[in-house]
Amino acid sequence: METKNIAILTDFGISDNYNGVMEGVIRKINKNVNITYITPNAKNFNLYSGAYLLYTSFSYFRKGTIFLVVIDPGVGSSRRALLVKTTNYYFIGPDNGVIFPSIVKDQPSKIVQLENNKLFLSPLNYSNTFHGRDIFASAAAYLSLDVNIDIFGSEINLNTLNKISFDFKREKSIVCGKVIYIDHFGNVATSIVDNQWKYKDVIIDEKKFELKPSRTFSDGNENELLLYKNGYGFLEIGINKGNASIKLEIKEGDELCLEESIQGDFSHST
Repeated sequence: METKNIAILTDFGISDNYNGVMEGVIRKINKNVNITYITPNAKNFNLYSGAYLLYTSFSYFRKGTIFLVVIDPGVGSSRRALLVKTTNYYFIGPDNGVIFPSIVKDQPSKIVQLENNKLFLSPLNYSNTFHGRDIFASAAAYLSLDVNIDIFGSEINLNTLNKISFDFKREKSIVCGKVIYIDHFGNVATSIVDNQWKYKDVIIDEKKFELKPSRTFSDGNENELLLYKNGYGFLEIGINKGNASIKLEIKEGDELCLEESIQGDFSHST
């Protein structure tokens, strides 16, 4: 049997033992599994951020990788626990929208609600606040041992899942989308993917900020807002050696619009 790879994404941080305990559960069930972290330190409770990190990462992993994704502010509630098989991968995590853009991109073939208690940890370990250990890590470990997906629970429909969308809309000279990620530099990734247009201004809560269409950070002067295509194909706003999110007073999930388009070409952007 081929050694399976589990890729973990959580908001548990690096100062507590949560990620380590999850990894311990996995290795106790399957000592031969490979474990990689997309990050153990995603932004707390931030569903848009987690969705973006997974969406921009999963396709770089080898086929058959199991993505264990636990950003779960609804832990212990009635929200469902999911196992999804897509064309090339598996995704395990809560039904809160974080895995939705990724599974749609890789085309889901089967979606199962995790219900089989025999594949969870012993009820003595079960808690209402640590499903990452007691449900998700255990399920990922058994899946890595090639337990049939049908054994984990009942099949459900894609249309019933909670959704996070990276959509955008264009109307004449204005295109509107959402902030889907802000990295630790303060660069603001938007949901807008556009290879044909450049924009002069960004509008946030009726406030307008001037943008400089750019190829890379060095194209801008200090404190100048730059608009460019980031490394994952999304239009992004940044400042050379500065924090654009602070200047724009914006966060993940906020709406923004780019205005006054000029025909252009982003094909050489980073």
